[in-house]
Amino acid sequence: MGARKLKLLVAHHRWWYPTSVSGADIANHEFARRLLAKGLEVRVFGISPPEAEIRVRQRDYVADGLPVCLVTTDFIRRLSETVRELEPDVVLTSCPGPSCGADDVTRMVETLCRLGLPIVLYVHDIDGTLPLFEEVKDRLAAVITNSSFMAARIRELWAVEADVVYPVPDREAVDAGGAGGPFVTFFNPLPHKGLAVAHNLVTRRFPDRPFLFVEGFIDPESHGIALSRSGNLVHARRSPNVAAIYRMTRTLIVPSQWEEPFGRVALEAMYNRVPVVASRTGGLLESVGDGGVLIDDFGNVQRWVEAIERLDDPAHRKEIVAAGVRHATLFSAEEETKKLIAVLRRAAGTKRRRRRRTESPVA
Repeated sequence: MGARKLKLLVAHHRWWYPTSVSGADIANHEFARRLLAKGLEVRVFGISPPEAEIRVRQRDYVADGLPVCLVTTDFIRRLSETVRELEPDVVLTSCPGPSCGADDVTRMVETLCRLGLPIVLYVHDIDGTLPLFEEVKDRLAAVITNSSFMAARIRELWAVEADVVYPVPDREAVDAGGAGGPFVTFFNPLPHKGLAVAHNLVTRRFPDRPFLFVEGFIDPESHGIALSRSGNLVHARRSPNVAAIYRMTRTLIVPSQWEEPFGRVALEAMYNRVPVVASRTGGLLESVGDGGVLIDDFGNVQRWVEAIERLDDPAHRKEIVAAGVRHATLFSAEEETKKLIAVLRRAAGTKRRRRRRTESPVA
């Protein structure tokens, strides 16, 4: 007899794909879609984006087969109604939106616990998630994160053992069959992602080499972040399907100046036989590993110049591309989905054990 069909509610104070295409949002959507394909019953509950018209108090739609409900008001009441309707076995929550505070998270967690539901938290980044869940961390059934580096940080800060489930991209969505374009590509041009290094490369070190800056979820200039308008630089908005970007890319740079939680763009590039040059920091040691070039002194622009110029040597470039292809085979979307299901089933088992204890007759 097969395992019972698991009912999963994905619930958090955040909007959902395709409204948002940050790395965490895309990973959340891909995991939910894969869980649905594996036979789980999955429903998404969240908030409408800030730009939604105020008269639209609820938005219901289906994204790649996933039923999604986003609300603008009465979050807790409507969440409770959704729980009673779906009767989920477990709730998966994740990074809150920028307008969410610790009080919002506490109310959500307390409501779900009062309704008898085990909660699994997927931590995509430390600063944006852990402080908001600090007061309720002991009420979580499990914690998942996106790299061994992040698991070590959670252990240090929370004294909690987190399961590592890598946010491996779906290969068919990003595998363009090989790089062939002229661009040095940089995703998410923000200060902590290495914007100053990238600007220096564009305007001073490689004025004759074409660069492509691909915006992430945050529009830099709307947040007061100035972008270069050099003649050798093209700006593009990010789309959920980035295969076209990699078809135009010769080299991917990831000059992060912070401890990157994972760095999924590195795997996307390797799938497309694009060599990766990245900072040796955080989770990039796992996503890039031996498959690309890691810069130790990553604040020093000259180190980036040397790495990019060395990739002009055909033999070296061929070696790095081959290393990337080998490294990418270490990550499997199928295996990571199985790991996630195992964590969810384990958490759901705590609900069933509590129910059996409650229903047991008193001797």
